Amino acid sequence: MMVNKSGTQTRDAFLRSDEAARLRAELTVMAKSPEYNTKVPAMIDTDELYFVEKHMKYMSNHLTMNHLQYVSNLRLMTKQNRQR
Repeated sequence: MMVNKSGTQTRDAFLRSDEAARLRAELTVMAKSPEYNTKVPAMIDTDELYFVEKHMKYMSNHLTMNHLQYVSNLRLMTKQNRQR
């Protein structure tokens, strides 16, 4: 089921949606994987939940964006040993 990204959708509705659950699962896999650098250097005691919640909040504040593309871009930007 695709989430309706009209102006009437609320952040809470997005966060309860099937799409958000899939996105959260993808972000959690990234955060737990050593293949991705999801740590925040300025913060000593961050865990994978910080990365996940930070990006879920961002996506819930930007309901009209393409969330799958956003997560795909995060994968590219956080991939370890990527060529610059």
